[in-house]
Amino acid sequence: MTEDIRWEVVEESTLSLPDHEAIAALLGQAFPDWSHWYVGGRDYAGMQPERRVIGRSEDGVVLAHVGIRRMFITVGGEDVLVGDTGIVAVSPRLQGTGVGRELMTRTHAVLEGLRVPYGFLGAGENRIPFYARMGWHEIDGAVGTFSAFTADGAGISETEQGGWMVLPVAERLEDWPAGPIWLNGQQV
Repeated sequence: MTEDIRWEVVEESTLSLPDHEAIAALLGQAFPDWSHWYVGGRDYAGMQPERRVIGRSEDGVVLAHVGIRRMFITVGGEDVLVGDTGIVAVSPRLQGTGVGRELMTRTHAVLEGLRVPYGFLGAGENRIPFYARMGWHEIDGAVGTFSAFTADGAGISETEQGGWMVLPVAERLEDWPAGPIWLNGQQV
């Protein structure tokens, strides 16, 4: 890695407004097409995480981030407990340096600590190879439906095919049910 990073796992309720603002600043840089979401202290696009893994520079700048929340989703009519994982970001200047790998290693440890059977995330097509190298598996042909919110806060139902990924944590990948995915709410 190119610089020293101070890593922490934090619960959502312990974050201060300056913490949220620092996370939002990173997310705005990492996702420039979505930067209109991440203004002020708004550091999430859907459901707020329960836990976060945050990597900071020595002077407190947020350089890496992931949010995780336990939730039940319905897969093929079966309720499945997952650690919904999202808002995964690494400072653009540190991408390709191993920081993302370290972030995902720490994410796996948090998922194990939460004692969930699986990690779950929706990935853009260009990010699937990275997550696959980190042990995540794309669910072939999976169609997921969730509540999406506009930047104005209006909720709409959205369905996406492809990019749904699972990380076996306490269960085997072979035990993941087949069928459509219904998130019964928002993603992290």
